[in-house]
Amino acid sequence: MRSILILALAGFVVSGCTSFELTRVRNDLARQAPEAEIGDGFAMSFGRISLGLARWFSGLDDDPDAEIAQAVLSEVRRVQFGRYEINGAFDATTLSMPGRLRHYLEKDDWFHLATIREDSKAVWVVYKEDDGHVVDLLAVVMDNEELVLAKISGDLSAVVAAALSQRDIDIPFFGEEEPVAPHPSEEATIEDAMELIP
Repeated sequence: MRSILILALAGFVVSGCTSFELTRVRNDLARQAPEAEIGDGFAMSFGRISLGLARWFSGLDDDPDAEIAQAVLSEVRRVQFGRYEINGAFDATTLSMPGRLRHYLEKDDWFHLATIREDSKAVWVVYKEDDGHVVDLLAVVMDNEELVLAKISGDLSAVVAAALSQRDIDIPFFGEEEPVAPHPSEEATIEDAMELIP
């Protein structure tokens, strides 16, 4: 089984290509914080062929985690991932959201999920919805050790549902409304109140 996993990983990596989008985000942050000395790293993009190969290999294993991976990968269209070393100290509070993320928010109807800027850690997360489903998620995390960038495209609401269903977990996620808890009847409320009276 180990040889199968190694072949799967090798095929996945070989079939990927450079993610110029994430490289631009990296370069933007390097210009904003030259003192961070963003060093060696990579930014890769994996599309349907790479993900299909990974899904096929995961189907060869009857491990429960492999079943989860197969269910999740069936809903993902594209994955971009990047990681770079940080070699110098920087002040994250001086950083602004990278231009690519701002473009998504201002021009492409994306939504802002989170921003954190404190000391030597900066995080930005944005996402896009289509017909009530999250279809894109882009996260950037930069601390005093590394810069990590990830963009996932697909039916991400279904990805979460698929992963949770494999574990028999049913919880609301993203934009889905939580079920409304039933209101107690007036009689029940009065009875509860009477029990509080000594």
